[in-house]
Parts: sequence; C-alpha cells; structure tokens
Amino acid sequence: MNDKRAFPGGYNILLAEDDKINQVVVTGFIKKLNLGRVKIVENGKEAVKMFCSHRFDLILMDGEMPEMNGIDATLEIRAIEKDKNLLRTPIIALTAHATAQDRAVFLKSGMDEFLKKPLSPEALTKAVQRVIQGRRSDALSGGEVDAKDEIGRDLEDPLDLQELKRIMRGKKSLLKNCLQAFESTYLSLLSKMTTCIEKNDYDELKNSAHRLKGMLKYLAAHKAATLAGQLESMGVSGNIAANADITVQTLNDECHKIIECVRQVLAGDFS
Repeated sequence: MNDKRAFPGGYNILLAEDDKINQVVVTGFIKKLNLGRVKIVENGKEAVKMFCSHRFDLILMDGEMPEMNGIDATLEIRAIEKDKNLLRTPIIALTAHATAQDRAVFLKSGMDEFLKKPLSPEALTKAVQRVIQGRRSDALSGGEVDAKDEIGRDLEDPLDLQELKRIMRGKKSLLKNCLQAFESTYLSLLSKMTTCIEKNDYDELKNSAHRLKGMLKYLAAHKAATLAGQLESMGVSGNIAANADITVQTLNDECHKIIECVRQVLAGDFS
C-alpha cells in the first residue's frame, strides 16, 4: 500500500498530545497518510472544550496529559455524546503504557483503539481503518510490549540507529524537527524532576519523567528512556530513592550524548 494514498483525506482530526516530539511525529504521519486536517490541544480539558465547539471525525488521545488525562477526557466526551444524542466519535489512545491491563483500562473508558508509542504509519493506518472505515478487528494495535524486543538491546549506545531510522522513516526533516522539539523541552523537564525530588512531589515527578520517557522512545534512546522510567516509577510508588538526584544527572548526561549523536546522524546518510 502506498502510505500517501492510504486515505481519501478530508477527515477532521483532533490530536490531544502535550509532548512536542509526539506532535511533530503524529502530524507528520497524518500528512503522509493523507488523513486530513488536524487541530492540536495539549491537555484533556482543552480536548473536551474543542470537542464541544467543533465536529471531528477522529480523536487521537494521549493517555498522560496535564490538568486532565486522556481517560477522564474520553469519559467526559462519551457523556456529552450520550446527553446530546450525538454520533460516537472514534477515539484512539496513544500511550507508552503497553500492558494488557493498560489496554483494558483505556478501552473501558470508551476509547475505540489502543496504539503504543512510538507510533508507526502502518499501525496508525490499521487503527484508523478499523475505527473509521469499519474494518474492526479483535486484534487491537499496540498491545503488550514484546519481551524479545526488550532483550538484547545495547543499552550502552545513546540511541539505536536502525530503530531511529524505522521510526523516522529515514526522513531527515522529521528527525530534525524532533531534535528541535527535544532540545527545547528536555532541560525544563529535568529541572522539574530535580525540584520534585527535593520537595517529594510524586505526581509531578511521575508526569515529567513520563513525558521525557516518551520523547526518548521516539529517539530510540533506550538507556535514557530506562532511566526516565525509573524516575517515573519512583513517582508512581511515592518512594523516591536516595540516589534519585544522581539518576537525574546521569539522564542529563545521556541527553547530551543523544543530541550529539542525532546531530552526527543528520550530518550523514540517514536513508
């Protein structure tokens, strides 16, 4: 299938996503697949507000967002549809949480599909075909993380070049935009995490680490994503390790390495 002709276009799409890299990647896929026009909001409250004032054929909903998460936003949207007797708008979850239990929670909230980050055009195509074109399947996209995929990765390298090429589809322009989004965001997230550790602010530590982890996964930076995941787990459990500040510093060092590696990649052949 030629991705550029995968759809006839003309769909009105709402993307609820607070991560800048995810915004760049997903809007790039929407354009590549000829899906249609997209409006972007950065939290669940804005998504509900936008839903009430516009007509959308599809909503792509991040799970973790500030102010209101994707699950609560979906519950509100479904309640509004029921109250006003509106046609059901397809909602696809976009999430880094990839277990069967996570999937069940998202679908129970009223979402129609479940996609694991980092996304691919192929996965997005299949999900949209199921929810918009009626090609429903019991096999939902994005399911559990393949354990084999997590084993054997070289976590000493700042990034996995082959996976990075796959995620970015070999497009330097997309990688450049993602690098710019990463550079403009990661330092503030690291700073927030340091402050959260000092103040024992578990929720904000979890949210900031989760955001950074998602960005790092799109850059195929597995070691750094693992470190961010450790900090996210500390926030979730409410148990901040004594060496948490060292973990943040190590993560900061990894981010510098990632930026340098991506710059080298952009200077060479990325096809």
